[in-house]
Amino acid sequence: MNVFVEKSLFADELKLFQGIFEKKALMDILQNIKVTALENDTIELVGTDLEIGLSSTFQVDVREPGTFTVDGKDLYDLISRMPEGLVEISENNDLQIIINNETKTSKYKLLGLQSSDYPQLPTAEFKSPINILMKKLASMINKSYYIISPEMKFNLGGALMSISAERLEMAATDGHRLAYLYYDSEINTTEPIEFIISRKTLLELLKICDDGELEFCFDKNNLFFKHKNHILSSRIIDQKFPNYKAVIPEKTSFKTIVKTEEMLQVLRRILIFKTRNNGVMFSFSQNKLILERTETEKGEAHDELDIDYSGNPVSVAFNGNFILDFLTHIESEDIEISMNDSESSFIFKPLGDSETDFIYVVMPLNL
Repeated sequence: MNVFVEKSLFADELKLFQGIFEKKALMDILQNIKVTALENDTIELVGTDLEIGLSSTFQVDVREPGTFTVDGKDLYDLISRMPEGLVEISENNDLQIIINNETKTSKYKLLGLQSSDYPQLPTAEFKSPINILMKKLASMINKSYYIISPEMKFNLGGALMSISAERLEMAATDGHRLAYLYYDSEINTTEPIEFIISRKTLLELLKICDDGELEFCFDKNNLFFKHKNHILSSRIIDQKFPNYKAVIPEKTSFKTIVKTEEMLQVLRRILIFKTRNNGVMFSFSQNKLILERTETEKGEAHDELDIDYSGNPVSVAFNGNFILDFLTHIESEDIEISMNDSESSFIFKPLGDSETDFIYVVMPLNL
């Protein structure tokens, strides 16, 4: 194998794969990226952790076709630090990958593994894909991924994506809070479908695509996402997602509007000292919101915000970090808080979001 490729192009493509490789892989070869040079002056990169896979194809100068696998992180670290210009990559069926810069002043040797031992990625033909606006989907992912923990059980370890002819919806929950997002649009699907998509898949989607249309299709076992020269595959999580709509209050008795930045600054102050549950007391009264916190060994905190509120007094405790997460992942200047009483779920909504409708539901905390 012998190819010449522009350093910056190669480094940009390799960067997209860095999130695929797990620190503790099931097999050593899963730390590797598969590199294949084809006769039509095309190079293909493949990476997988057996749960998700990414492939990328792009044009290079192929002098001799061939294939190898090599540590994906090492290859990226080296290529990204090479001098600008063309990089020559060669391998003579001895699993020694030689990398030179254009002037031959830099020469490096990496040891690879057999390509024949590398897992095959599932494939899709994308004959009748569903087209999704990536800007909308990216907005949904950015507003919900932080709820999903990699340590959660499978059904909570991802977000539920639901697609119908008129609407795309996404929901994520950890059992204590819920992010529900949607946008209405004509979508080219003949029947409603829904899947649980893992947190890792969602974050990798953000890397390969930030605008334009994303092509989506699926088979019995896998989901496939295509954007330009990249295809991301993800195994279907065969679990039942909780009935999240049951926890969204159908109606609320009281509402108020709060300045996002003002509440954000107050919460950052009041959460300076850490406690087990990061509980913060929110007290809503006539045109005033009081945030309080007491920690026996560290001290007390009290802060006030002027708000437009004329409902009954309501005092409720929340995990302050849950509210902080919400505030730091929206762009709106104002938020609407809706409530019934201190024992029911509260609804937080950003106002004026042009991308998606977003409802954030938080359960009260028992202090």
